[in-house]
Amino acid sequence: MYICRIGRVKLKTQRLESLSSRQVTYGKRRAGILKKAQEIFVLCEIDIILIMFSPTGKPSIFRGQRRYFMNL
Repeated sequence: MYICRIGRVKLKTQRLESLSSRQVTYGKRRAGILKKAQEIFVLCEIDIILIMFSPTGKPSIFRGQRRYFMNL
């Protein structure tokens, strides 16, 4: 008997010790989150504002469809 499980395995998350590794990971995740925010804006026709903080503590703001992205 073969049992197939559908879904994903829960992974334990832990802080990356290297600042450069954290910055690379943040950049990849930021790009994915911005893409999802854009999709939500288009599909739901709502205003979206995202404020994200980099590993160095620098805030970034994303607003709406115009792909307005600003580093403070």
